[in-house]
Amino acid sequence: MKLRTLVLGSAASLSLAGALAFATPGFAQSDMNPPQVSSPAEQQQTEQLNAQAADGTTASPAQLNGDAAAGNAPQAQQSAQQQQYQQQQQQYQSQQAQYQDQSARYDRNIRRYDSAQYYFTDYPRHAYAYRYGDDAQLVRLYLIAEPSQQLAQAPVEGPDGQWVGKVRNVEIATDGRPARVEVALNRRVSVWVNPGNLRFDPADHIVFTDLTRADLWQLPGATYESTTAYRPY
Repeated sequence: MKLRTLVLGSAASLSLAGALAFATPGFAQSDMNPPQVSSPAEQQQTEQLNAQAADGTTASPAQLNGDAAAGNAPQAQQSAQQQQYQQQQQQYQSQQAQYQDQSARYDRNIRRYDSAQYYFTDYPRHAYAYRYGDDAQLVRLYLIAEPSQQLAQAPVEGPDGQWVGKVRNVEIATDGRPARVEVALNRRVSVWVNPGNLRFDPADHIVFTDLTRADLWQLPGATYESTTAYRPY
């Protein structure tokens, strides 16, 4: 009986202590553990986040925190880059179309300069006997020292024994050999000729070619004005 009385007394003491703990405000919270109180703004933001989470929102953290501009910046940058690329493509296509149009007009108009009013009138009085191939008196252009000087203004004779033009310029490669030769067909038109199609006679200062005048008109070239006269050496 004494043991039962002690147990009941202990239980009564614990119940009384628990009741005092709930009844006394200072028992659960002290100066070392102050209450956590949210501001009205924080409470409102928390309610908004909870509502958006309940609705299954897919907004970014920046947008959820009120920074909508930060969320739209990458998309705006990508749109600007795409627009710039399209503008560059349109400009390139426009330039290509303009170049092709100019090239077509050049091809149509260049042959109109093949008329007597543009012919050279200062060729030698007579053409020389046409020679080509392995003639011992002829020199291949890559064997000529200072070809731009030796070939300057030399008349060019074609396979039919007629003058077809004059050497206007010699473009030299990095190895010192002629890369291509500019032959003036008349006072307005010149074309670029492969040095392999030309042979030089240093004695008479004449260049022979295996290309006809019609062949030369098909080669790439440029239209120009020239008043330089041929001066025989």
